[in-house]
Amino acid sequence: MKLRTLLPGLICLFFFSAGLALAADAPETEPQSWRLLADRTAASHDNKYIEAFGNVVLDRGADYIRADYARYYQSTKWVFLRGNVEARFQGDFLKAEEAEFDLASNTGWLKNGQVFMEDPHMYFEGAVLKKTGPETYEFREATVTVCDGDRPAWSIKTSRGDITVDGYAHLWAPRFQILDQPVLMAPYAVIPVKTERQSGFLLPEIGTSEKLGITYDQPYYQVIDEEQDVTLYSHLMTAKGLMLGGEYRLVPDIHTKGIFKLDYLFDQETEDTSLYSDNPEMSRKDRNRWWARGKFDGYLGEPDWNLKLDLDLVSDQDYLREFSRGYSGFNKSRKDFLQYFGRDIEDNDSELRVNRLLLSHNWANVGVQGLVEYTQNLEYGSNSKLSNKGTEDDPTLQRLPELNLHLYQTQLLSTPLTIEGSSQLASFWREYGTTGSRLDVHPVLGLPLHFEYGSVIPKGGLRGTTWFVEKYEGEDDDVNTDDTNPSRFLPDFTTSAYTEFSRVFTLTDESDVSPDSGSFTWLKLRHAVQPRLEYTYIPYASQGKYPYFDEDDRIRPTNELTYSLTNIFTTKTGRMQPSPDTQGKTGLKVDYLDLARLRLEQSFDIREDTRTEDTDEYPNRPFSDVLADLTTRLSPWLYLTNKTWYSPYENHVTEHEHALWAYYEDRVYASFSLDFLEEIDEYLRQEQERERIAGFGGGFGITKEWSAAFLYRVDWESGTDLEKRIALRYDHQCFSTETAWTQTDDDTRFEFRVILAQLGSVGR
Repeated sequence: MKLRTLLPGLICLFFFSAGLALAADAPETEPQSWRLLADRTAASHDNKYIEAFGNVVLDRGADYIRADYARYYQSTKWVFLRGNVEARFQGDFLKAEEAEFDLASNTGWLKNGQVFMEDPHMYFEGAVLKKTGPETYEFREATVTVCDGDRPAWSIKTSRGDITVDGYAHLWAPRFQILDQPVLMAPYAVIPVKTERQSGFLLPEIGTSEKLGITYDQPYYQVIDEEQDVTLYSHLMTAKGLMLGGEYRLVPDIHTKGIFKLDYLFDQETEDTSLYSDNPEMSRKDRNRWWARGKFDGYLGEPDWNLKLDLDLVSDQDYLREFSRGYSGFNKSRKDFLQYFGRDIEDNDSELRVNRLLLSHNWANVGVQGLVEYTQNLEYGSNSKLSNKGTEDDPTLQRLPELNLHLYQTQLLSTPLTIEGSSQLASFWREYGTTGSRLDVHPVLGLPLHFEYGSVIPKGGLRGTTWFVEKYEGEDDDVNTDDTNPSRFLPDFTTSAYTEFSRVFTLTDESDVSPDSGSFTWLKLRHAVQPRLEYTYIPYASQGKYPYFDEDDRIRPTNELTYSLTNIFTTKTGRMQPSPDTQGKTGLKVDYLDLARLRLEQSFDIREDTRTEDTDEYPNRPFSDVLADLTTRLSPWLYLTNKTWYSPYENHVTEHEHALWAYYEDRVYASFSLDFLEEIDEYLRQEQERERIAGFGGGFGITKEWSAAFLYRVDWESGTDLEKRIALRYDHQCFSTETAWTQTDDDTRFEFRVILAQLGSVGR
């Protein structure tokens, strides 16, 4: 019987001497010495070393060393190990036939060994591996991989290499292998090991396109410091040429972040007519094509003064649709801006590109904003084939600048009244059209009345507007161009009344839930009903004589009553499961779920009811469409949103927005969407065109490794397929492959991508 013993004299001497030797170097949070366990130990006659035989274990905190045999030298703190050597140092796992370690500095070497780094899940295996520091290594004739198993799916064979303190593995003469067979070679390579940011070439994207030809996109990533980095792109397209681009990112502190991107292409092709049917009067003679975009969130002086910047300028009307995919394409840029800033950019088919600089500060009851806004209108300029669409004819309004002051709702002194309001001073400029400034002030008084069964909140306001016109140009005949300083006063009144009542229905008593039931049981259902009534009144005032900059210069008269009824269904569910409060005994876990929300809404337009003009052609239709807005989670795996507008005059649905999602665990998911408009010709909404757009999507797991996905979007009204996509994916423990075919109304693409764990992806 093997017996693990501690030889009192020698082992106590070992503990004492090793403990003193390591005390100066060990952190205060770590144990001060290594502990030795073995079947048998012996000391040399001069006490220079101690030998341990059979089931040798050295441990210190979470670190340990195991072997069949160990020899420890007390003067040098060096240990030699042989036979089934296994060790753990600061999260790294080591295995070898033989090994030597300096227990003071955690350095040493391994013969026919393997190092497994748990954080990146990466293996280093070779004839000789040297541990040169707590997290640094050197190796010769070694194999690097992230794949488990004796024959990895992919690996990198290298003549020599090292892992440095910055977390990179530097490899000399690396050979990329698939199932131990070499397929690629390079003189030198760097891969990330224990770092998320690494300077160097990223894996390229390769693809084919009907319009762009064969494409090759090679990015280079450069870390500037902990707060900044740059990615440079060279995108070669056989049908277009070489596009060069760059992306700069910065995060200097928790209040500041920014992303700025720029791409440039000298196009081999020009266009006599736009590539897209919605731009029939546009061409492109200029070969210089570019796109500058970016967003920034920060502060000025101190974090309370928020600063936001949106940049979006492009060379021509077709650029964003032609180059929508890839590292620096429109889709990737839009996704980045939404993810990091929560702000979108205009659609890729929009001819208006909006640029803003906003400075704001909020106090308890007051907020102030300063805005500079420039809108690029791609319809005007050198790409237009119309003589009246030159740059000098551009009527696009620019706000340079705009100042806003907001008074948030607050109690007026010691009265029951509330006061709120807003004011704006804006300066307007454009190439062609009236220019000048406008001061608009709109204070509002309210009287909240709260009763036992609900609340009524009437509010009254007065809008005062004054214009300061620099020049009149291109205005309607009704505008009084002799008055450069006109004024307008308009009162308005709103009131809202609402209440809520509810009832709770017991479906299952908690005591009746079976202790053996592992599924959810519906316990209670709460039904809440929220009626709401809103009335808005703005009197008619003749405003045609005033200059026109935007919609605030023509306040529409309103006399409208809106009524709605909202039903909210909330469930209380319970499931029996072990509870830590009852020492692992089964207990009832309660949860709440918003099962459904249904809102019915309609308006009655009093002005439309009393209208007398054009009644022969357009009869009075004061009632708006009835809106049914339904959001429901029919089960944990089925989700539905549905907005439907029904006309009481046409007796049919006029507009519909529908989306249905279904999924089961991670194996199957499906989606369906339908948006349509019926053609309407009414006094208040004339010549609404008919639309039918549907989308089908889904995916499923064929096996544990194989999965497929599809997407189909169609414009049923025009009989046009908007997008088709089929993708097949294979997921391995250390790599994934994806093949996809995509067809849109303007391009067809084939994509193939290989994603190597820890290294990135190849293909597109």
